[in-house]
Amino acid sequence: MNLPKIGKIFCFSVILLGCMPALSTGQNAKIAETNGIWHINSQQQWEAAAEDMHDFTLSDGLLRPTTEKALFSSIFKEFQEKRKLSSITFQQSPQWDNWQKIAKVTPDSAVDAPVFVPVGEDNYWLLAALQGDQEYGYHAWHSEDMKSWKHHGPVTSWRNRWVTTAEYLNGTFYIYFDKPNDEQPHLIMDDDLADGKPGREIGMVFDDPSHGSDMAIFRDGDGTFHMIYEDWTPLNPREHSWDSPLAGHTNSPDGYSGFKHHEFKPPIDERAPSTGSTAEYAPASSHFVPNRYAGPFTYQIPEKEQDAFGDYTMIKVGGHYYLFCDYDPKEDEKSMRVGRWRSDDIYDSFIWDGEIGEGFHPDPTIGFAEGKFYLIVQRSDHDFVSSGPWVDGVEARAGVDTDKDGQIDQWTEFQEVSESYSQKAGFVRVIESEPAKLLTNNLPAGYGFTFEFRVSGGEFATPVMDAIQVEFE
Repeated sequence: MNLPKIGKIFCFSVILLGCMPALSTGQNAKIAETNGIWHINSQQQWEAAAEDMHDFTLSDGLLRPTTEKALFSSIFKEFQEKRKLSSITFQQSPQWDNWQKIAKVTPDSAVDAPVFVPVGEDNYWLLAALQGDQEYGYHAWHSEDMKSWKHHGPVTSWRNRWVTTAEYLNGTFYIYFDKPNDEQPHLIMDDDLADGKPGREIGMVFDDPSHGSDMAIFRDGDGTFHMIYEDWTPLNPREHSWDSPLAGHTNSPDGYSGFKHHEFKPPIDERAPSTGSTAEYAPASSHFVPNRYAGPFTYQIPEKEQDAFGDYTMIKVGGHYYLFCDYDPKEDEKSMRVGRWRSDDIYDSFIWDGEIGEGFHPDPTIGFAEGKFYLIVQRSDHDFVSSGPWVDGVEARAGVDTDKDGQIDQWTEFQEVSESYSQKAGFVRVIESEPAKLLTNNLPAGYGFTFEFRVSGGEFATPVMDAIQVEFE
């Protein structure tokens, strides 16, 4: 969510020692030190490290500044022998809140639900319908800077026009489309998006008995193709923007074989209890395909209204998986918007991460380009951009006691610390992250160490600290 602009300064001091005579046994148990590394990553460990706290909240192991001058001071400790501080790593909450609305980044002629395929640096592809074209389905555009786009012609026929997602592997684009719309994912493989000709049709790759689709295809770092799709069994999708409170997960080694209905734990399951009764709904007229799934279809009648989600797109940043999707709230007064989910394990349930924008049907697509993350949506006037899950505005410094008098004799300068991101070679939506580190190579060895960090700014989100890791030689 967008937060009001703040001017916050948040300082944190921690002094860490190799032996801890001043700590009680209980405090020792709460602070983890393993192989010369200090860890502060839980509620108890934060509390055990604190000597004084001012103007911030500490809950569920997360440290949040609350005023313009919030301060955390640690217990003061000393080493019995000289040690060398090698680095301090900062970790924020993985919640991805710092999304900003920007002017539309895609060409005006590209309409309908976009599909963004950033192959690599300066090599960005966009798939969408061409405004006014009634002969073909989706077309391809290419850009080297996310500003200028060159149109290269159709990549699907008109009958294969319901494109939902795409991946890329070794020079081949995997273009997935529903046939009919919102059902039964099919695949086109295309080795040359610039030739102006539709690729070769492989056929249906997933026969879903729930009839829902609008799925995300995500190729993970191990090469596995994952599919996250809508399951329409818990509601009448006609009344919920063709979305659902239930998502399914299946995977494939090659992107076209082995997809099985609900093969793994549902990544999203927000179903209300069922009444035990079923009812029927009819597909929209555009969904009909001769001799196949003419309807009507059945669904389980829920006891109460449900939120619905769908039209998924996925990206992995560091160790976190993020799902972006349509979010159709159950409240009549709340408009449609983008929903976000996240998980550290693609095979586990995802947790709610927040929402973006309001008042539109998103059909989002996400990718990394030009050092930023772009969330492109089905709108003519704006998209969204983010620098990444890390919220900028954190500065840190470290100090050392060199003569064992309990006083800091030398400090580093305050340095900005931030995560950095780069696309994993050969993968469209696997983004590697370098942690936010304060390097202390120039700091001499000593008998005690301290560090501070301060937070300023926060126009779109506030930095929330999750963990700190301090490494000694």
